[in-house]
Order: sequence, then C-alpha cells, then structure tokens
Amino acid sequence: MKPSGNPGGELDLGRLQSLAEELGSPEPALRFLAKYLAMLPQRVERIVRAVDEHDATETTTAVLSLKISSSMVGAMETEHQCRAIESMIRENHFDDAAHALPALRQTTDRCLASRSDLIRAAHTSLTRHRGFFRS
Repeated sequence: MKPSGNPGGELDLGRLQSLAEELGSPEPALRFLAKYLAMLPQRVERIVRAVDEHDATETTTAVLSLKISSSMVGAMETEHQCRAIESMIRENHFDDAAHALPALRQTTDRCLASRSDLIRAAHTSLTRHRGFFRS
C-alpha cells in the first residue's frame, strides 16, 4: 500500500480484479476486501504478540496469513512488509522483526484510515470499469 491522493491508491486494484474474475463476480471479491479490512487490526496484533513471545511457528503462521490475504486484495506494501518479517523470522532475527513492526502498523493504519474510500474505489473499479457493471 502506497500513500496516494487518489481513492484506492492504497491498493493495486488489478489484484482485486483478478480475484473477482477468478470468482466470476465482483461481489465475493468485495466481501473479501471488507473482511480483510475488518480483520486487519487483529491480524497485526497477532503478529506483534507472536514476535514479542519469540514464537516462530505462530509468527510465521500469522505473517503468512496476512501476506497471502494482502496479496489477494492488492495491499502490496503490506504484502512486502510481511515477506520481509517472514524472512527475519526464518533467520531467527526476532529483534529485527520487532523493529519492522512499527512500519507494518503504519501501513495498515493508513489502509484502515481510508477504508471507506478503498471499498468505494474497489466497487467502482470492479462493477463499472471492468465489464462487471451492476446497477
């Protein structure tokens, strides 16, 4: 997710479009995006707790979950940050992972702050501009 003045700039809407195409409809992709955003704070907290406890298995599971779902909705910055944290944990560098957490929080907080705009932009993109028009 990158800072942007345009609605939806936090997401690569092409990824969400691909998900909608795979599912055959924009509605399940939009529901997935809404659920992703709703669960984002809990997912980040799960990672924070696991890193604080130096629990490699739990950290890896939590990071993989967020990384994959972020990729599916097009939250590229979050996906890249998760990939980096995953690598740190595989190398048993929990201190480095702990230092990476504020940036992850900042990225996800930015995404949450623009939740309404993201959903609106995704809806517009998926239902009007890509042949999925629904009135």
